[in-house]
Amino acid sequence: MKLCTFVPPGGERSAGRLGIVEGESVFEAAYRGDMLSFLATGRGAKSLKKGRRYALARTKLLAPLARPGKILATIVNTQAMLGGQDVKLDRPRIDMKAPSTVIGPGVTIIAASSDLRPEVELAAIVGKRVSRATPTIAKKSIFGYTILNDVTAPRDAREDAYEAYRRDANSGEVVKRTMRGPLFRSKNHDTFCPMGPWIVTADELRDVSSLGMTSRFDGALVQKGSTSDYLFQPEEIASYVSGFLSLEPGDVVSCGSVGWSGKKKGGDPSEFILPSKEGLLELRIEGIGVLRNPVREQGAR
Repeated sequence: MKLCTFVPPGGERSAGRLGIVEGESVFEAAYRGDMLSFLATGRGAKSLKKGRRYALARTKLLAPLARPGKILATIVNTQAMLGGQDVKLDRPRIDMKAPSTVIGPGVTIIAASSDLRPEVELAAIVGKRVSRATPTIAKKSIFGYTILNDVTAPRDAREDAYEAYRRDANSGEVVKRTMRGPLFRSKNHDTFCPMGPWIVTADELRDVSSLGMTSRFDGALVQKGSTSDYLFQPEEIASYVSGFLSLEPGDVVSCGSVGWSGKKKGGDPSEFILPSKEGLLELRIEGIGVLRNPVREQGAR
């Protein structure tokens, strides 16, 4: 089943409604509340009854979750993102995005004055509270999946680098070194977390281990990969996080990006940026759909 948050035709000023997507139609769910409150009930999607029908093309889709509880963004979760086959990870590496950065399909991404990079990611939506869960239990807590664009301004992190005295892991000597800047600013500009176009429930999308993933900018391919490239699958990431931070209904676990097309061999995979700050981004994940967002530069009309 596909669940969305939508605004019906002529209801531009109304709050988003919970909807059920079937083919080219959206049925208003017979539930008084938004997606977040529905997840909090612990009920399955099949409990929702269909109400009034609308043509999908005439509705406005919003982000499925307007304000998730937490957005946990996995970084370097493919070998391509690590930059070489000789680098290994023993556990996931996690960053966070602010819930206020979330926007829905069709909403404009405001590019930072520095640069912009799209990151197509499979995002798992948590439906049950879990703490210290095994991967098997964590998988049962996943309500469904959507597309998340972990938009990044890479230059911000480079500018946020700093010098500090730290102990060398090999020699034990305390030395001055340049530390990589935190990723928080680079990933948390307003509009830097498009999500959508809907949530595909886990009972419909049972196997997410081999889904094709692409992103295009004005039609040109800029990313191509598969969830099979992931070093850690959604349930493994959720299990790891739950070991120190409980996950709750409405939290989002984003599983990481894939490599960028045209990246020079031997180059730094984190340096890719779009060739322009104005255009259309289209992110596709097999079995879910397409998330489209225009891009314009900060300050441009």
